[in-house]
Amino acid sequence: MTEPNFSRFINFGSIASKSERERLAKILYDRLQSGKDDDAFANTDTGNFADALENILCSSETMRDLCAKDAGLAEEVTQETLDFINKTKRQFAKTENPFDKEQSLLTKFQQIEKIDFVNAWEETAAFLQETYETQTLDTDFYAQQFQESLAVDPQKNKDLIHFESVKEHFMDKWSGLLTRKQIDRELAFIDEQRKKFCEELYRRIEELKKLQELLAPFTGELGRLWDMSRGRWQNINFDVLKKYADLLQRDASLQELAEMLGRMHSAEKEFEEELFRDIIIKPEWKVTHAGKADLVGIHESDDISNMLPAEAVLLRDRTTELLFYKKFAEKKLQTFQYQAKIISYREEEVQNKRQKEKEEKKGPFIICIDTSGSMHGTPETVAKTLCFALLKTAVKDNRKCYLISFSTGIETLNLTDIKNNLDKLIAFLSMSFHGGTDASPAMKEALRMLETKDYKKADVIVVSDFVMPTFDDQTQRQIKAAQDNKTKFHSLVIGNSGNKSAMQEFDNNWVYDVSDPQIVLKLIQNIHVL
Repeated sequence: MTEPNFSRFINFGSIASKSERERLAKILYDRLQSGKDDDAFANTDTGNFADALENILCSSETMRDLCAKDAGLAEEVTQETLDFINKTKRQFAKTENPFDKEQSLLTKFQQIEKIDFVNAWEETAAFLQETYETQTLDTDFYAQQFQESLAVDPQKNKDLIHFESVKEHFMDKWSGLLTRKQIDRELAFIDEQRKKFCEELYRRIEELKKLQELLAPFTGELGRLWDMSRGRWQNINFDVLKKYADLLQRDASLQELAEMLGRMHSAEKEFEEELFRDIIIKPEWKVTHAGKADLVGIHESDDISNMLPAEAVLLRDRTTELLFYKKFAEKKLQTFQYQAKIISYREEEVQNKRQKEKEEKKGPFIICIDTSGSMHGTPETVAKTLCFALLKTAVKDNRKCYLISFSTGIETLNLTDIKNNLDKLIAFLSMSFHGGTDASPAMKEALRMLETKDYKKADVIVVSDFVMPTFDDQTQRQIKAAQDNKTKFHSLVIGNSGNKSAMQEFDNNWVYDVSDPQIVLKLIQNIHVL
């Protein structure tokens, strides 16, 4: 699973700025995924929630283990934790503040001028003496300090305390005490809400762990099952799933059939042409004129070391010496020319074509289960167990799965969304088979689904005792057209009393022999029985 887009979390509340909320979401998610402890919250603008968040993440080993293994669950828990912050802040804002009167007195006293101090102090001192003990806030000490600052003019006596200085010191002391009480009140409220949140969160986590064990045949993505932990699944009889999981484990032949059906669709490989670039390294000779491996001629230059002896003669006579210097300056001295060759390699890029195996997603399943009365007993158990196995294969390969049960009528169930249809699947596995057999409506529904986008080129599997009439001509033509479009039709015939004419329409037929006295459920592959 890819890392979530944390921008989806930034609107969870008013705490901090949007960028800070996004950063907080990432920290929560990373902590849940890594399972490590650190002090990352100390550096975030989380108000008074830092300790609560630390406690939420560290108090459940089960949650830490599951979130570390499942990114989807870590994302869901991240969202719920952020929702907890937002909800708690809203609830706290609605509670009555017992310190409103004191805050009002503090604000009023902050605005008092020196001339009105005496009348204001009487009310303030009386309230503070009732609220705080002397060792916490000594009102008598401050009263004396105020009296001294009011008795003289500080402009004449610089050594006395200024009134504003006394007031500032007193306000800082009082404001600090009130702020501490406000913070303690909020922390207590947050902790109370945290306990409720953790009780519910951890309960759901523990239930999800049980749910994971029960649904292990179907999905390991706990994030997809998180909503079910809110209580929707508590009335579902998961013992039914365990029953068929145990049956499937005891009879591996059905599991093999389910896996074989899953592989058949992917066996038809398609190819496509792709372009690719290739690098060819070619050797070539490169001339280096500075080398002296070979003498190739004479040319004009200023290379004195290689000049011809005739040029050196010019230096013997003063009348020709100037000519030598002129030729040298103009690089026109006759000199030997040398060159050498070395081998080098040049890369050349070419474009070619090749056949590439086209990756094709495994197709979906359409499962038609005969629920008529003739299937009661062992055939019913086989049919349900194969349905369980096929669904397990479909979920494992992320393939869509559509169930059609038929007797005299049909019922359909889209098993792709296992989270929302699990109760219906269990209801199917729990039902008793009864009624007559008419497979035509089920086959028509399967053919209709093959026309939809989601179930194009699906594998169609019919599980029945085939004690039924042959398909009508129109249905047979539709089956043939679907087969031409690469749809495979498979049947699992339970018992040996089936109508062989009805089996002719299928690409592959398997017969499940229930008469073997040694092995009650024995799978016999019987391709093209007719």
